Amino acid sequence: ASCSGQKEDNGVAYEKEMKISTAADLEGKAVAVQLRSAEDEYVVSYKLTNYPKRYSDMTKAVQDLIDKKVAAVVVDSHYAEQLTDGVKGVKIIDASVGQVEYRFLLNKSDEKLAEKMNEQIAALKESDDYPSMIESELTGGKSYRVAKDSDKALKKTFTLITEPSFKPFTYDNKGEVKGLFAAIADGIVYGCGGKLTATTVEPVEINDTSSADAEEVTSFTDNEAQTVKGKKNAFCVVAAEAKEDDTVFITTDSFYTSELVMIIREEEKK
Repeated sequence: ASCSGQKEDNGVAYEKEMKISTAADLEGKAVAVQLRSAEDEYVVSYKLTNYPKRYSDMTKAVQDLIDKKVAAVVVDSHYAEQLTDGVKGVKIIDASVGQVEYRFLLNKSDEKLAEKMNEQIAALKESDDYPSMIESELTGGKSYRVAKDSDKALKKTFTLITEPSFKPFTYDNKGEVKGLFAAIADGIVYGCGGKLTATTVEPVEINDTSSADAEEVTSFTDNEAQTVKGKKNAFCVVAAEAKEDDTVFITTDSFYTSELVMIIREEEKK
């Protein structure tokens, strides 16, 4: 049975004997995920629960966990550290829930640019900037940008098209797009000899963000991709590879692998 105000058809948020230590324990539970995120898609696609509860503000998700309105929070491992820092009564379960790879999506006509971006992705991941960027953006909550040579001529402009409310991965800050994905895109574009601009696309309207029906939540990537379509030197972020028979888009190599973990109420650890 469910309690703490959680409706029965929205999954179990709290039971006196509830124990959660692996992804298999999420079945039948009310699980908090970030709205339109890879975590959202992963939890639904792999049927970890039929009761995802979707949030645009993950600090609210953690508070709802404390208030026993959800049984667990599934989120990126680095971001989990930021969300739980100094918060009493919650703990991160180290066992991985799964992994999601992020890539950039471009028009098929920009295949040469994709090749250059792949070279820069590999170079960035081997640099000292990469771990520092992840630590700063996802754990420390601070912006990080690769150092640039002021004398270097940047001949082209590349456009990142993204959602403005996916903090800390991409978000709008006083008209400027920031976050981990924006920082990585900026570093990669700079390595390609260009400068980055960013255009935000408002998400589609969703009336019920706590619905268990995944089909009611339209993938934001579809909206971003349609904005990219036909625009030269424009790209967005996707959490899946392009289909082999796709004649419209192409994806780069993975630039970030998100390790998904669970945050639970501390007393519930086995």
